[in-house]
Amino acid sequence: MTDNTKRILIGEISTAHGVRGLVKVRAYGDDPKTLEIYGPLYTSETGTKAHQLKLKHQAGGVWIAQVDEIDDRNIAETLRGTKLWLDRDKLPALEDGFYHDDLIGLSVIDEAGAAIGVVTGVDNFGAGDLLDIRREGKPNFYLPFADIYVLNVDVERKTVTVDIPDGLIDD
Repeated sequence: MTDNTKRILIGEISTAHGVRGLVKVRAYGDDPKTLEIYGPLYTSETGTKAHQLKLKHQAGGVWIAQVDEIDDRNIAETLRGTKLWLDRDKLPALEDGFYHDDLIGLSVIDEAGAAIGVVTGVDNFGAGDLLDIRREGKPNFYLPFADIYVLNVDVERKTVTVDIPDGLIDD
């Protein structure tokens, strides 16, 4: 990784599966094939240790995968909780869209153009994506990433235009 290459988190190994060293992997993003087609995945945001995954099949909300040459459950179990990172520049450019990582640092404004805050993260606790918005001198808040609240994302202008529902934040 060069000094200016950023990594993004694209998945996580949740646990071992079976006795032959397979693992269960949660894919973050729309295309789980990202876990295997862009080469080895790093186990940290800045380190050099990496694993190559081969997806076998989907099982519920996770994928069953083979990691490198691991063929033993005990070794696979040591990977539990391993985050999987990819160099951002390996992902293809999107013609009509953006990656969640592209939202970090964008200014959040209302329809009138008034500043609300800055996107500090995009989280998903199981019920859908949430923008983590930091406001100057006030507590952060989450805004559901849904069309009804997020009206426009302009990566070039570095803005996210939102409609905040009444009662979500105290001013």
